[in-house]
Amino acid sequence: MNIRIVSPAGSVKGKVIDLGVETLRMWGHKVSVAPHAKDSYGRFSGTPEERTQDIVEALEDPDVDMLYASRGGYGCMQILDKIPLDLIRHANKPIVGYSDITALHALWQKAGVPSLHAHMMKHLGEEPTHVTSRTIRELLDYFSAHHNWPAKHNLLFLKKATLFVAPHQGWSSDDPEPEVTKAMLDALFADTPAMVGGNLAVLSGLHGTPFDFNYDGKLLFIEDISESPYKIDRMLQQLSLMGVLDRIRGLVCGQFSGCDEDPTMPVKLWDNFRMFAHSHGIPLWLGAPIGHVKENFPVAYHY
Repeated sequence: MNIRIVSPAGSVKGKVIDLGVETLRMWGHKVSVAPHAKDSYGRFSGTPEERTQDIVEALEDPDVDMLYASRGGYGCMQILDKIPLDLIRHANKPIVGYSDITALHALWQKAGVPSLHAHMMKHLGEEPTHVTSRTIRELLDYFSAHHNWPAKHNLLFLKKATLFVAPHQGWSSDDPEPEVTKAMLDALFADTPAMVGGNLAVLSGLHGTPFDFNYDGKLLFIEDISESPYKIDRMLQQLSLMGVLDRIRGLVCGQFSGCDEDPTMPVKLWDNFRMFAHSHGIPLWLGAPIGHVKENFPVAYHY
């Protein structure tokens, strides 16, 4: 498969890209690097126009099968309205990445093109044999053969969560009706609902714009880094006030790295997640292996 490395957000050291490219080539892929992927324009990898140009050229190039982001950071919001939706739809090429790349995943969803929430160049270069890297390799091989992601892949991700809380459990650590919970999970797993989401702060920035995700009937997964618990509460309140938590089939909470507990908050972070899920009557997964951590398990966006 032919993969084009793009840097749609923050600047990144060329060596980081080179090591990630080396891993992808070791896996048997042909890899090219976009002209501005190693550039620097302040904190960004290039001007908004240059970053847009790299993505448009990759989408237009018949020899490119997939776009792979070098890193996140910040910057994708600056180019969302500059990438033609029809071009994404016509090219039908996935983009891979996470963190700030969440914004591009929302754009790809709007175009109806599958994408992949997964580790980027730094991890691939430094941890080519890590279980998450091996899983990415398997997914890329599958996509190369089938031009889609395995239908049941996300179920593996859900089953790796630390804790599942059914709506009828409330605040109890014990499940009073395990048979009800089993029936609920069986129905969810049989149906394999689509998953949307990513970085919670980026999602918050998309709300109210034409580029927000369609949440209806989906499982929403969220993660974040270095956000205060009260800010996380504010973003969850926003999801609640928008009606999103009434339209999704469940909430999947990943890792919230560096989001240290605030002693002035009445409840701890995980309990706050439980409060929101319980008040909206939706299933909740806690401690899912996704986020700004080494165990950032890839999640496929199916549309």
